Amino acid sequence: MHITTYLQPERTYLPCTGVGKHINNILLNLAKRQGFDISLLVAHEYLNSDRQLDPRTPLQNFELRTYPYKKLLSERLWKFIDLPKMDKFIGKTDCLYSPVAEYIPIDKNIPTIVTMHDMHTIEPDLPWSNSSSHKWQRLKTKIWIAKAIDKTDCICTVSDYSKQRIVELLNVKPEKISVVGNGVDTAFFEIAKIDNKYLQAPISEPYAIVIGGLRYKKGGYHVIEVAKELALRKSPLKILIIGSSEPELVNIANTLDNIVLLGMVDDSQLPELVRMASSLLFLSLYEGFGIPMLEAMAAGTPAVVSNKGALPDVGSSAAIVVEPKNAATIADILSNLDRDPQLHYQYEQLGRERTHEFTWDRCVDRLVDVFHQYS
Repeated sequence: MHITTYLQPERTYLPCTGVGKHINNILLNLAKRQGFDISLLVAHEYLNSDRQLDPRTPLQNFELRTYPYKKLLSERLWKFIDLPKMDKFIGKTDCLYSPVAEYIPIDKNIPTIVTMHDMHTIEPDLPWSNSSSHKWQRLKTKIWIAKAIDKTDCICTVSDYSKQRIVELLNVKPEKISVVGNGVDTAFFEIAKIDNKYLQAPISEPYAIVIGGLRYKKGGYHVIEVAKELALRKSPLKILIIGSSEPELVNIANTLDNIVLLGMVDDSQLPELVRMASSLLFLSLYEGFGIPMLEAMAAGTPAVVSNKGALPDVGSSAAIVVEPKNAATIADILSNLDRDPQLHYQYEQLGRERTHEFTWDRCVDRLVDVFHQYS
């Protein structure tokens, strides 16, 4: 079976976000399956002088099918006027698959499958839902997404929560949605087998780790409030921040001695940084899945997560679920996880048991079932 996959290359550059991890791991693992051939449909502008993709993407060696139009302009036209048609660029294929929520117009009678990771652009009750920019984004999204739903054979998504929100917000029939899920890189499972005494911590003090930077939508302000609580208690616990952060929150963080901003780190470094943490602090205000939570669990690090979006559902009883505004309670939990080996071990075991369900191979199994169902 030949699958033509629409690619937004910049989302796959390492290090990448959860959506990028999904794209990379799904395609790399699908390419190993017998009976499947994959080509990538990309805008010509992404090719270098050797007609190859940027080496920052692990998908560089896939077969390429290019189109001559600018990606951004094309995506806008696809959404609102159903042009330009892409039939002559996708080649002879059995299925047109997009691992992101991007509708590609074609006239060919072949199955089309898209992936909607979450519904944050049209959620009505998020802290930023009443901003003018979000209202405008919500209006635009509702216009084009109705077209995508109507002309797409199947919608894949990453969690039962996201499926439920797609059904409720877009009035999609549940049987048109398949939960493919997300997985955890094997490096996080492997690092859990190594005794911490053989690993190198980035700082001498104990720390809770935050992945995703200090950003308002990721609960960055609440992380800062937790840091203030820990400082008031003269706790030795630091908060280590991985990822890019918003300047305003960085300015506040720089006034606190117990926040350490590491910025972006190589993916190869992340498992050890997570493993050496006494806990993961993940106070995101909306997630369609929450890969960092499962990465921490797989590494044997207890996860303290917000009660928002898909996090309580995906983490289940293996995660410690909190209200992000309750800084004092969260500070208590982080301190207890650091000081109480028995409590830490309890959640370490629960997390490892939970994450065995989440492998990229299982995700690809479910996606293969979708391809066979519609092709």
